[in-house]
Amino acid sequence: MARKTKEDAEKTRQNILGAAFELFSSRGYTRTTLSEIASLAGVTRGAVYWHFRDKVDLFMALWKEIHASAGVQPEDLRLDLVESLEDCKQEIMKYLEHFEINDRYAVFWDIVRHRTEYTEELEPVMERQRTEQKDILNRMTLMFARLKSRGRLRADVDPAHAALSIAAFVTGIIEIWIRDREAFPLSQTVFHMIDHLLRGMGTYE
Repeated sequence: MARKTKEDAEKTRQNILGAAFELFSSRGYTRTTLSEIASLAGVTRGAVYWHFRDKVDLFMALWKEIHASAGVQPEDLRLDLVESLEDCKQEIMKYLEHFEINDRYAVFWDIVRHRTEYTEELEPVMERQRTEQKDILNRMTLMFARLKSRGRLRADVDPAHAALSIAAFVTGIIEIWIRDREAFPLSQTVFHMIDHLLRGMGTYE
């Protein structure tokens, strides 16, 4: 019976997360209430509060689950294994491919970037964004510094600037694509663009 109860609780939690995802994507974070989420999930508000402290906690849980399922959390990016600029390009391509093969992740990016009004209430979400961004930039800087020490990066290229350039390019191209997914094939287009960008930083085999 205990196992059954645990399974039921997890099913309820997933139903709540699913309802939140649907409503956040259609109405935005601010305009969505916990009552609406509970109604769509077929549970009571009390059930929502049993699993999540408040709407922010629910949003953060949804963020964590979607990123984990897509394998795109900072720790999933194996930058420590990058031995050349070609390896770097492959890691970038693997990340971008998630947007084309995982619609849920692409939609959530849109929710976070365009359908969420960031007020004081969402400071924990903004802090998480800042922390992840710093983490990725720091790891990319270390990666480029390692490549530079091995002669794979031009002597006049600053590893921190190289990391920021790649991050800005990737974020920018995703923003353009998310607004109009029919405009161009994401991975196919970026493959050539990122190749030119990296070749300008050094040589790779």
